[in-house]
Amino acid sequence: MNPSLSPEQEEIRELVRVLVRRKIAPRAENHDRTGAFPSENFADLAEAELLGLLIPIEQGGLGADMVTYALVIEELARGCGSTALIFAMHCGATHAIASGGTAEQKERYLRPVVADGKLFAWGFSEPGTGGNILRPQLRACQQDGAFVLNGRKSFCTGAGHVDYYLINGQAENAADFAQSQHLFVIEPQAVGLSVNESWDSLGMRANCSNDLVIDGIRLCAHACIGGPGAGVQILSRSIAPLILGLAATSLGVGVAAYEFARDHVSQRFVAPTNRPLAAFQAVRMMVADMAIMDHTARLTLRHAAWWADRDILEALPAMNMAKFVCNKNAIDIASTAMQVCGGQGYLRRFPLERHFRDSRAGAVMGANLEVLRDMVGKSALGLDPRQQD
Repeated sequence: MNPSLSPEQEEIRELVRVLVRRKIAPRAENHDRTGAFPSENFADLAEAELLGLLIPIEQGGLGADMVTYALVIEELARGCGSTALIFAMHCGATHAIASGGTAEQKERYLRPVVADGKLFAWGFSEPGTGGNILRPQLRACQQDGAFVLNGRKSFCTGAGHVDYYLINGQAENAADFAQSQHLFVIEPQAVGLSVNESWDSLGMRANCSNDLVIDGIRLCAHACIGGPGAGVQILSRSIAPLILGLAATSLGVGVAAYEFARDHVSQRFVAPTNRPLAAFQAVRMMVADMAIMDHTARLTLRHAAWWADRDILEALPAMNMAKFVCNKNAIDIASTAMQVCGGQGYLRRFPLERHFRDSRAGAVMGANLEVLRDMVGKSALGLDPRQQD
């Protein structure tokens, strides 16, 4: 793996960095306090032509690789963790449609993202199974050439504020596991769809990760991505943006906490010595701990993204490791930063307390830390990480 970035990757990272600094980061405190969906951030991302980051060039998108994608998510999360997570789920959904949708479906659902700034949500978690996307309880029954859906999706990031939902459902009478799921696109006006505004969280407060209630929704065949029974195959090819997006969000939040603490210890002078906190060895050691955790997380994520671009199935252990390291290191960095900054970090008028709360999200979103450890352990032992105990 070559750790250096290409000129194109440097260019897009700088584009996002400027957008975050000028527009997204200044809004983050208000979105956190109010819990309001950051609509204006996504208008800006659409104007910058970034909503099509993982959409193929053939449909008007940028066709970016996973390394570039991880860079973009990290930069967004440094300014606003909620915006980064919403964007990651959107990109994951568009990538899934690009990976397995028919030509007509790609035009129907992906072209409006690029042309009109349409936004996707990815609804896979459920109250009974959590983040286990391979075992959905939502049922999709085929009736007279259409599908009737019944069930509930929980923690659907952006629910109530997006233009399309990509969800998975259990197929009836599937011949084998490979054909056990359907993927569907549901539009907000669908009869039988309602949003339960349940999101009131510790961190990532502007996510609007509400519940979807799906009560007898009837969908035409064109809404079934890749056709009946294609869900598992599509998910296996498009899981990278979900895992890497959650990891990169944690990385960005951790970086923001580290940078705040680093600046603080350089600028905070202690009376009566008139020396900065950085002059004290104990403080420098904590800064070193944060720098090492940041560096380790970034390299682990970069390696996983590089591998995902080459062989998605072989990259799964590396991606699980990257999510674990980024999630855990974000928590540890934010905690150390809070200790270094003391009372200044604890005050709500400074962003560190938001980073401290946001850092907890990655550890419980998607596969949590314990599940990740188990999957990594299974891979290390030559077992199938999807295997049920």
